[in-house]
Amino acid sequence: MSGKYDDLEKLRDLYSKGIITEAEFNAEKAKILNDNREAGVNETTQTADNNNGYCSLMHLSQFSNFLFPGLGLIIPIVMWATRKNESKFADVNGKIIFNWKISSFIYTSVLVILVIAAALVFGTQIAFSGIGNYDTFQGMMDDNPMKIFSLIGALGIIIIPAIAIVVLDFIFTIIGAIKANKGEVWNYPLSIRFFSTKNQ
Repeated sequence: MSGKYDDLEKLRDLYSKGIITEAEFNAEKAKILNDNREAGVNETTQTADNNNGYCSLMHLSQFSNFLFPGLGLIIPIVMWATRKNESKFADVNGKIIFNWKISSFIYTSVLVILVIAAALVFGTQIAFSGIGNYDTFQGMMDDNPMKIFSLIGALGIIIIPAIAIVVLDFIFTIIGAIKANKGEVWNYPLSIRFFSTKNQ
């Protein structure tokens, strides 16, 4: 900033001594001011690009769960905590990630409870219907096919959404990373908004 003022002062000095004309003075003054404006714009653009890349990595860091369970939660928390006070965009993306993490945990917990309940209900029915009287699974199937199929059906209805959550988690993470890299705020669908994600 001081360099700009020094250059302008030198320019005024040259003009006051009559070394340069008024047209030359104005042209050089405009160049000095424009160079500084462009430098400021470039610095702002670079900061935005750094934040975009950082937020994109924050989304992708959820895949670290594949390396070690729990890392997909710890790494985004650390990344979010590191940058949330410096960048509103990083703060919003951190909140988006954790809205989804909490939501998917709730959905998965409900499905696990339903699987356990279905296994207990149908398992108890099958056990009390005399499963111990059969030497083979085929013998039990011949006498109680509907109970077995209803258990398998109930588990299937519950397990399919669990698989869907895993697939959606993968897809949403990729889309979130791409959108963040472009500087866009994108809330994961099906995500409960525990934290406000308005990018102000």
